Amino acid sequence: MMRREFTKAVQRAALARAGGRCEGVLADGSCCPCTLQVGRFHYDHIIPAALTEDASLDNCQVLCRPCHAAKTVIDVGIIARVRRQRDRHVGITDPHRQPLPGSRASPFKRLIGGGLVRRDTGERLR
Repeated sequence: MMRREFTKAVQRAALARAGGRCEGVLADGSCCPCTLQVGRFHYDHIIPAALTEDASLDNCQVLCRPCHAAKTVIDVGIIARVRRQRDRHVGITDPHRQPLPGSRASPFKRLIGGGLVRRDTGERLR
């Protein structure tokens, strides 16, 4: 999926809607008090572009640099989680991943006394 950037018309409309103020929301739920300075703000996708192709005004917000940096940190984690869930849903796995030793996916089972047993045959190894 290609990232869709905002058109100039959407950027103009978002900047006019913001009225010279950052549209970010702080952790306590209040609006960011920053005023926007030329060249010191970003146009941000409310729902990350990696999750949706929506580049409309409804999905655009104007953020100051600190608010954009904070939101990006959160978005990166969300995007990674969604990708892992999509991969798991369609059965995509890492071919190089090995099961943890002693886990249920491992062919060996560790006994309480410290010995090893093969799961499929029950043969004691130590």
